Amino acid sequence: MKHITGFFTTMICCSMLFMMITPAVNATGVKLQQYVAEISDPPASVEVISFGGQAVADNKKIDLFCKIKSNCCYNIIVERSSNGKRFSAIATLSDNKPIAELAMSDDKPLSNTNYYRLKIADNKGNVTYSKTMVVQLYKSDNLSMVSVTPNTALKDLHINVQLKNRAYIVMKVTDEKGREIIKRKGVGSEGLNVYELEGTRQMTPGNYFLEVLVNSKDLLSMPLIKKG
Repeated sequence: MKHITGFFTTMICCSMLFMMITPAVNATGVKLQQYVAEISDPPASVEVISFGGQAVADNKKIDLFCKIKSNCCYNIIVERSSNGKRFSAIATLSDNKPIAELAMSDDKPLSNTNYYRLKIADNKGNVTYSKTMVVQLYKSDNLSMVSVTPNTALKDLHINVQLKNRAYIVMKVTDEKGREIIKRKGVGSEGLNVYELEGTRQMTPGNYFLEVLVNSKDLLSMPLIKKG
């Protein structure tokens, strides 16, 4: 886990460097051209490339991992919620690498549904939040966990289905009236199965529902809001 002599006058103000070259006069008394150069720091940028989770130790822990791209130092506060509305901090991570891979374990996850998000504070005081990831734990013969989070790069839904045994998986998105918009199905193998629900980025803004059904028995059902 990880954690900018004399004709030149330099003035520093609010992390911006202004370099002024004063006018010069040549031997004939002719004033030479004045040059003004302005150099500024690039704005701080922190981007979440990926954010995922996986149940371990018979669902007694959830391993969380994220990949971050940045040009500054930052802190990440990992937050958890039982309802996706009220979040509490459970860990703090930090780094300053251009590309960083960070990981932590939630040793006391909630028994059923866990909502996670990343609160990111850069070294200039800017605060942003990642998309929320939902992790649903199961006590069944076939299924351990289903997690859902938006794919930052592709803008499609990223779904992990963690199986104890080979099983049949159906994933579908319906609109408010129950009309099927997208459907994917197939056979998953024991362990972690990773899916990109392609086409979800092309849906029009509105309210939807996502269902993940395993062996026609274990079901994850959650609302989706597609913003413009």
